[in-house]
Amino acid sequence: MGSKSRSMPIDLFRHIADEVAEFCPTAQLAFVFTEPLAWMPLGSALQYAQKKGIQTAVMTNGLLLPRRAPELAGFCASLGVSLDGTERIHDHIRRRQGSYLKAVEGIRNLSALDPRVQIGVFCTITEWNVGHLKEFMSAMAVLPIQSVGLIHNNFVTHAQADEHNLVFDGLFHATPSSVFEANPQSIDLELLAKELGEISRTSYPFRVIIQPRCTELNDLQTYYHRPEVRIGKRCRDAFSILMIDSDGEAIPAHGRCFRFPIANIRDTSLGKIWNHRALSSLRKTLCGAGGLMPACTRCCGGFG
Repeated sequence: MGSKSRSMPIDLFRHIADEVAEFCPTAQLAFVFTEPLAWMPLGSALQYAQKKGIQTAVMTNGLLLPRRAPELAGFCASLGVSLDGTERIHDHIRRRQGSYLKAVEGIRNLSALDPRVQIGVFCTITEWNVGHLKEFMSAMAVLPIQSVGLIHNNFVTHAQADEHNLVFDGLFHATPSSVFEANPQSIDLELLAKELGEISRTSYPFRVIIQPRCTELNDLQTYYHRPEVRIGKRCRDAFSILMIDSDGEAIPAHGRCFRFPIANIRDTSLGKIWNHRALSSLRKTLCGAGGLMPACTRCCGGFG
């Protein structure tokens, strides 16, 4: 995201994997943003990571999964598939007919090739799929998956960004997020509360995750209509996640976090990046703000 190079060279990936194996061999190496299955060397990268003893995870929209499942089988420990709802709703949101069926086909293919891989589906709650979530869960029940996550929309409103920047502008400048084409505050919360209640009382053949665990109407009203109220106690991601962009630049936590210069892993070791003064400043600022800054109150990194 935002890097000069749209595709990470495989030699750079190998260097990153070497750094992980040396600095933190128990860490999970995840392939994310924008679509890992569109990266041609993915299969070779997964094999290299396995040789290094590194556990891997891949997050995908599933469109290319039927074709690339054989490259993941035996080398990918876990797979996360992003779906936006039932077939009609998913294809409408993605603006691509057949994208839902491709993802479903890919899930079945990978599970058949490698039954050990842990497959999870993640669905962001939006104004377009509320009222159809229970139907979506029923559709998921016939797939070989281990979990389904219903994720409340992570967003930053214009008011949140303005409030944040009054105090934390500069290195931690915030901008509105996920409030442009989508409008989280237009969700029918009474209908959502009814659906989530029914889902919570239903037994499924997979683990159900609702993140954060807001299912009652009052909690949903607070979450979507009062974003100044903190959900969660503190950010965990800044203390446990580091993202390396496709050109080697290190990014704090992940693509949703504040983006500012740290260092490039081509010429700075992973250990030095992890303990870099810029990251230390972010962590100290978060602690000084009580765990979350105003723009962090609806980020999944703070949901415990």
